[in-house]
Amino acid sequence: MNKDKKTKAALIHEVTLLRKRCAELEIATGKCKQLETEIQDAREYAENIVETVRRPLVVLSSDLKILTANTNFYETFRVTPEETIGKYIYDVGNRQWDIPKLRVLFEEILPHETVFNGYEVEHDFQGIGHKVILLNAREIFRKNIGSHIILVAMEDITERRLAEERISEVIWQQQAILDNIPNVAWLKDRGGRYIAVNDPFGKAINRAPKDLVGKSDYDIYPPERAEKYENDSIKAMATGTRSYSEESLVDLEGKVQFLEKVVTPIFNDTGIVIGIIGIANDITSLKEVEAKLRYDSTHDVLTGLYNRAFFDEELERLAQSMKFPVSIVMADVNGLKKINDTLGHEAGDTLIRMAARIILRIFRIEDIVARIGGDEFTVLLPGTDKKIAEEAVKRVMCCPEVINGQVSIAFGIASAKNKDQLAEALQLSDKRMYRDKSDKRNCT
Repeated sequence: MNKDKKTKAALIHEVTLLRKRCAELEIATGKCKQLETEIQDAREYAENIVETVRRPLVVLSSDLKILTANTNFYETFRVTPEETIGKYIYDVGNRQWDIPKLRVLFEEILPHETVFNGYEVEHDFQGIGHKVILLNAREIFRKNIGSHIILVAMEDITERRLAEERISEVIWQQQAILDNIPNVAWLKDRGGRYIAVNDPFGKAINRAPKDLVGKSDYDIYPPERAEKYENDSIKAMATGTRSYSEESLVDLEGKVQFLEKVVTPIFNDTGIVIGIIGIANDITSLKEVEAKLRYDSTHDVLTGLYNRAFFDEELERLAQSMKFPVSIVMADVNGLKKINDTLGHEAGDTLIRMAARIILRIFRIEDIVARIGGDEFTVLLPGTDKKIAEEAVKRVMCCPEVINGQVSIAFGIASAKNKDQLAEALQLSDKRMYRDKSDKRNCT
């Protein structure tokens, strides 16, 4: 009896344990199913994300087997899902992905760096040819799944690289052209930034040409000059026409330099202005020649005073101005013929130069002092009445050279209140000068 009770109790205990184990197993099975569901949901979610990415993308397991890839990957590398899913990345497409540099990324870099961007791989792929691929890799650990996955996003930059090479070639050609121009030359883009400048440009501002690429005028020049240069560029691009201008600058040695600038718009195939080319020619020597010719055409060689032609032009200009009254002083060196006859023309020239220096020294900067004949001088005094002109003449007569008899000068003065009186004032001053000359001759 006791034995039967023990046996029954043991059976009940075993049944209880069995039921408990079954319950635990059922719970575990449910958890497994739930985990499998979570894994499936996560994978579907990831696959949906992967599929929306417009660039090639693959998801790898920790042992580098491909879990999934998007359509763009299949189209770009011309492989099928059957040739891809579950394969090692190195085996895909007849092992065309067995690239030494790719092995370095997966086997040496990613184990230490969970994220890596901009990893460049260049390779000749079967069927699609030479490609330059930019890889962004990220290792992800899913704690609830307990596994590692690797996301690899790919960007085919082959065309970009070719475009960059073409651009570099064009820039090189542009630079070569600019460097063979002896004058200062430059290229600007539509935004007003320098694309290229030549060596004379760099030397002019004491900077290396390569350091000026990408800079604007405001990065290089003082604000006032930068604004002018920018406006020149904007005008050329807005009008689509070539423009010419001149400017003067002080170079690094402190010398004045004159430049002639030509700015020409650059058009693309559709006729749209995309930038400008500028050339600055040093015309300092030309300006110096022009200045000398202009000086020679308006000045007397012997004295350096204005000549008769300039005097006539200035008299005409004053007639059209509002600077009245205008006084006219005529002057004549006394005794020049006697000096020439007795001491020679060189002595006579010395006397003329002395008289010129005295007259020029006494009169104002704004007065026009001219030699209009052999021994005749005239002075135009704009905005000056006869009284002020007479005071100036008195100062001449008080000069040491006049007082000690080194030079004798006869003067005649007249004034005009308006342009209608100018001709009369000129004749009157000349008449009075000859009268003064006669009086001084009679006194001697």
